[in-house]
Amino acid sequence: MLIKSNNDNSPCSVEIKLLDEITIDTNKWLNYEIELKVNQETYNFRSQNKTATTALGTTAEIGKFAFAISPHNELESIKTQLKQFLASNHKSFRFEPYDPSFELIIQRSEIEDEFKVYFWIDAGNTTGLEYSWDGMGIRFVTDHDALRL
Repeated sequence: MLIKSNNDNSPCSVEIKLLDEITIDTNKWLNYEIELKVNQETYNFRSQNKTATTALGTTAEIGKFAFAISPHNELESIKTQLKQFLASNHKSFRFEPYDPSFELIIQRSEIEDEFKVYFWIDAGNTTGLEYSWDGMGIRFVTDHDALRL
């Protein structure tokens, strides 16, 4: 998934690159990495394969970037929901995966065929065993055609 700004003077984009599929117990997950571009700067976020100890003394994996594929398919869900949003008059669209490593928010602008895109990385869940406020983000303006792609 790639969403680009429509501003040539200040190009920005967010891209989610799909990687390998893994099975844990009976659940299937699809690993991914995130790439944020702001002008000439590029920021990459990938799984870290780390573990941490919970308050109960058990060990848990952290730093994962993975979509649920089965029993619920998050990729199909985001695709369907985004198509429905673009075909509707709803003011905004929001998506956050089950394993909350990012949040995507798209809002209709006051200008026709213009959308504001907000993409926030949840730094707490990707670096420690905690859910926290978003740690880093990107926001830009794009259009209907860019979102449909």
